[in-house]
Amino acid sequence: MTPTTEMTRLKGPRIRVLLGSAITAGVLSLGACGDFDVTNTNAPTVETLTGSPTRTILGRAATGIFAQSFNDIGTEIQFYALYGREGYNLLGNDPRETGEQIRGPADPTGRNSGIWTGPYAAIRTINTYLTALPVATGMTAAEVSASAGFAKTLKAWHLHRLAVRTGELGIPIDVDRPINDEPAPFVSFPAAMEAASALMEEAAADLAAAGSTPFPFTVPPGFSGFSTPATFLQFNRALASKILVHRATFVNCAACWAQASTAINASFVTASGLPNSLSTGVNYGYSTAAGEPVNPVSEPLTNNRLWVHPSLLSGAQTKANGEPDNRLTRKVTDAGRSINLNDLVGTHKPTLYNSASNPAVANLGAPIPWINNEELLLLRAEIRWNTGAKAGAIDDINLVRVNSGGLAPTSLGAGSADAAFVTELLYNRLYSLMWAQGTRWIDARRYGRTQQLPQDRAGDTRFENMIVPAGECTARGLEVPCSPL
Repeated sequence: MTPTTEMTRLKGPRIRVLLGSAITAGVLSLGACGDFDVTNTNAPTVETLTGSPTRTILGRAATGIFAQSFNDIGTEIQFYALYGREGYNLLGNDPRETGEQIRGPADPTGRNSGIWTGPYAAIRTINTYLTALPVATGMTAAEVSASAGFAKTLKAWHLHRLAVRTGELGIPIDVDRPINDEPAPFVSFPAAMEAASALMEEAAADLAAAGSTPFPFTVPPGFSGFSTPATFLQFNRALASKILVHRATFVNCAACWAQASTAINASFVTASGLPNSLSTGVNYGYSTAAGEPVNPVSEPLTNNRLWVHPSLLSGAQTKANGEPDNRLTRKVTDAGRSINLNDLVGTHKPTLYNSASNPAVANLGAPIPWINNEELLLLRAEIRWNTGAKAGAIDDINLVRVNSGGLAPTSLGAGSADAAFVTELLYNRLYSLMWAQGTRWIDARRYGRTQQLPQDRAGDTRFENMIVPAGECTARGLEVPCSPL
């Protein structure tokens, strides 16, 4: 999936690229006088898309949107692993990895300001694409609906990612504004999450309206099995259910549990075909081909960069034969050495994306799950527990424990306390989803357990959210750091 290359001309005496009003993907920061020709490797120009868009141009734009879905994924996995103590970066070439990102204070001009520009750049491209769709030539009404459903699904997901990133500080969502307008206002965490859900529902309606019409563009390999509007709708429903569960737990949306149940039942969740069907789903498809993104986590066992937190080793439950949870042994490898950097110790490395035949060898083309059936079964367990189907919730957890972990069924039952169920749920989510999406940090936050995360050194911080980047503060005349709400 190679992004298209276009030229974007920006005119004016002052170019201000803020994340609330970014003009285009690929442009991170500009400030000067005169005209600029900026190569944008991920998206067509605004003029090309909105002037006289054709089916071919929009097809290239869709490729760019898929490409931009990779924005900050590697950074997100690694940063959230630090915050949630899934692991550490002990390479030693940047002191912030054992300092600012674990101990604090969070620097709004440093690493804690990350995972922001990329998703907003992607949203900007999608906004332009959606503007172009209604006036495109050479496309049927069904193809326009299919394209809108695809684009809105990814935009909703970017909004959700950003909202989770910043939490109670909120995010700007009304970002489809001219460059010389005032920056978009921040909205609250609940409002941002609600907007993501609403857009996901719009996307679902568009995909359903497309019927059996194929997408008028090429869908990348990571979407194998979900490359038609009808099957992409199942992916949309999977993401929608996850957003709704996050709303139910992060911001106490009581009505969201029932909505999540409806959404997940329309997804691709299944108890059939286990254990093979656990991996069914959509992936971030990486490749070693020239110009393609490579897996950002996979590395040789000899590398000193990424390490698994010791608590994942000591916290793994054991199988009947006394051996650890298969999810640990399948994803983690003893490095054969110990490293200590600033009193943070690593002995085992995350090798879940390495060569299947030799975990010591990196596999830069290994996919990273976006959402799969294993996660959906655990989401359904969470939904069922909170909608009164507690026996079904236990059944779903056991499907994952037995088929993925090789463990005996849980000793919990439908009459167990809510807190005990949450502990069991979060255990399985951690080992099923480790080093894939920052699960431990996100789950600890949404269940009020952040202060229960491991603390290896006195004075280290357990962060509740990431902060607002300095540029967003200064653009609004606020002191840095800021809380724009």
